[in-house]
Amino acid sequence: MKQIILTLAALATVQLATAQERLPREEALKYAAAVTADARQLEGAPIATDPDAKQPVALREGEYGGLVLPQKNLSAESLKPTQTQPVAPVGLLWLHNLAPMKYGQAIAPDKLRLVTVYADGGYATVPQCALGVRRTSDGGLEMLVFGKNTEPLLTAPLKPITATQELPIELAAERDYDSGRITIKILGKYQATFAVTELIL
Repeated sequence: MKQIILTLAALATVQLATAQERLPREEALKYAAAVTADARQLEGAPIATDPDAKQPVALREGEYGGLVLPQKNLSAESLKPTQTQPVAPVGLLWLHNLAPMKYGQAIAPDKLRLVTVYADGGYATVPQCALGVRRTSDGGLEMLVFGKNTEPLLTAPLKPITATQELPIELAAERDYDSGRITIKILGKYQATFAVTELIL
């Protein structure tokens, strides 16, 4: 499988270098087009999503990677859960050779929403995770990472920040021995961090 397929665009890696390579916008757009080419793979997610393929964010490191697309028209207002929409959609995340971690272990493939992506003459099977935000019992916010079921794979506290960012979602990643941590920043107002490790299919 070609290296370029292995790096659909990226979030983090298990063997992550200190400085991850963020793909240029032109390259990120190319892979955004690849993951959204089959509309059927965007349907049926545990929460309703409408990803914006014109605003991808991408990092790359070796054979590991991923791609995140924000929800269209993502704003501070749309991010607020309501009674009629208790989980506000944030976007979609694709990972390559990686899986979210819970209780120190990779989440099993049978709980992941796996999709097949075609790019540059080859195919790659990758987890596709819907991202959402809901309010906690104490009035705070938390990020939900979904697999193929309505119950989220994991949750992470959504912490308030004050930052300037170019796109609705920004990403950072760092290595931690045989796992990695992904930080998602939303609208320069919030951030959430969760762990990933190698995906074994």
